[in-house]
Amino acid sequence: MISNILVATDGSDTADRAIDLAANLASKLGVPLTIGHVLQHGARAEELNRMAEVEHLVRHAAAETRSGLANVPLNLDAMVAGDISGAEKQRIIGVIGDEIVNRAARRAQDAGATDVSTHVVNGDYDDGILEMAKDVGSDTIVIGQRGLGRVQRMFQGSVSKKVNEKAECTVVTVR
Repeated sequence: MISNILVATDGSDTADRAIDLAANLASKLGVPLTIGHVLQHGARAEELNRMAEVEHLVRHAAAETRSGLANVPLNLDAMVAGDISGAEKQRIIGVIGDEIVNRAARRAQDAGATDVSTHVVNGDYDDGILEMAKDVGSDTIVIGQRGLGRVQRMFQGSVSKKVNEKAECTVVTVR
């Protein structure tokens, strides 16, 4: 029986579908739902850029951190290439992570989940998700499958695949 669900999100469309499914399950089963995100400090600029452009999160992060940027970059490529210190970049990425889980929590509540919490960690994506599941006592993880091409998947592996292989609990992968 499912008693506690963790749904991992990176702000993507697939993650949104995972949130919808997890919220539906949590609502119908009357169990807690934790929205989790692994901060993407080591991510490529293109990956961060995709997240930021979709939700205009860079402007939000700049406002929240009061970074003093006269012209807030429209994407993270500009931020990463700019004169922002490493500590400031980390702080902005942290604010983006917080905003991703907050938006996901609102989405889950709108979908009917009533007991929703958020959890943000640093680390590798797969290990971070697995640690979150242990930390919050989840017996079920819901995660979106990324659309990596066959060659990329062969060399990199996907986060959902690694979580599926390593998890000690049930994992539901959403396409």
